Amino acid sequence: MTAEVGGVAVPEIDPDIPHVARVLDYLLGGDANFPADRAAAEQAFAAWPGGDVRLDICSARAALGRIVRHLAGDLGIRQFLDIGSGLPTADNTHQVARSVAPDAKVVYVDPDPLVIAHGRALLRDCPPETTAFISGDIHDPGRILKDAAAVLDFDRPIGVIMFGLLHFVPDEQQPEALMKAVVDALAPGSAVGFSHFARIEGDDAMDETFEQLNRQWGESVVRRTSAEAARLFFTGLEPIAPGVTELPDWRPEAGAPAGRPMPMWCGAAVLR
Repeated sequence: MTAEVGGVAVPEIDPDIPHVARVLDYLLGGDANFPADRAAAEQAFAAWPGGDVRLDICSARAALGRIVRHLAGDLGIRQFLDIGSGLPTADNTHQVARSVAPDAKVVYVDPDPLVIAHGRALLRDCPPETTAFISGDIHDPGRILKDAAAVLDFDRPIGVIMFGLLHFVPDEQQPEALMKAVVDALAPGSAVGFSHFARIEGDDAMDETFEQLNRQWGESVVRRTSAEAARLFFTGLEPIAPGVTELPDWRPEAGAPAGRPMPMWCGAAVLR
């Protein structure tokens, strides 16, 4: 199937196969999704423990904002590489970073052609020398780094964002090696911010939910413990307090909604 979105040709899309980025776009109220994505979201999350999954998706977006604000505001980072970004809709990396540092540069990376086309349409008013949306897959980090270098200066600190990414990479695909390939390309003072679905012993309801998700999505989720997440994301880096936490517990901001516990870890670390 070939389509056009925002003036950009979009090839090789099968609208009958749900894609996680489009499912999340639907849950965030976006329009870059197909009926199969909407049906997968409604069916898979109908029995989501605790109620409406949209509240938890918004909690993840709020945690992303806090991490980006910390990297830009407290660490002074002015370049961001958001890998596996999905769509750059409201309160995403470039809006948050530029609310702190208007000169921040941001490169988004996603493998899905429809997501890329919509993303480029959303970013069409941003100067191309400061904002880009490139095609890339975490399984080929070398290509991501090469293409991102058209906008970002890898001799200066970069904030790498990996929200909701590596839980789609099983152990046999060596996520630690993929992570190391990215970190090895960074300059001192760079940082990594992440989220990752959590595995919590005894949470039978969530186990059942993810079994259903894995049946319905084209990708399978690999949940990891907090210790496994720390080892995956923090090796060779210095964790930023409070380390690996549930989403609402990472540096909550005064006056902001606290959010609710969600089976997802998040955290950040800096390269010294």
